[in-house]
Amino acid sequence: MSISVTKKLCSLFIVLSYFTCFVIADCIFTSYVTVYIYNGIPDSTIDVHVKSGDDDLGHHNITLSLGYDFHFCESIFGNTLFMGDFVDNSRSAHFHVYDDDVANNMDASSVDFTNVYWLLKQDGYYLSKEFKPYDDPSWVYRGSWE
Repeated sequence: MSISVTKKLCSLFIVLSYFTCFVIADCIFTSYVTVYIYNGIPDSTIDVHVKSGDDDLGHHNITLSLGYDFHFCESIFGNTLFMGDFVDNSRSAHFHVYDDDVANNMDASSVDFTNVYWLLKQDGYYLSKEFKPYDDPSWVYRGSWE
């Protein structure tokens, strides 16, 4: 291989490496977050619709003991916001499934990977840092259905 071709390949490698680092830079400086949303309501199917200012994750139906999850890199500016609309047969709820308040509750600023767990129950929606049985009393109540 000639020196000219080797130089071109090295230059291409450097450019691609720089571009790759630029694209994933958010996760280098912030947490990689996975949000899990579970249905804890017997005989219910819940329509889950999650979106941010940039992404619409679509509608997903979850039944008892099943869930929906998604992941993202937090913004380096600390302004990540995902909103959720939840509808079952007779009621609805709308709340931030991820924002600064949730991040602070999950202590997301001090770790590389953060998991956020939401549980939808008869009387409202609950938050946790870790997955636990649906009847565990340590789920933190965050609000009620409308």
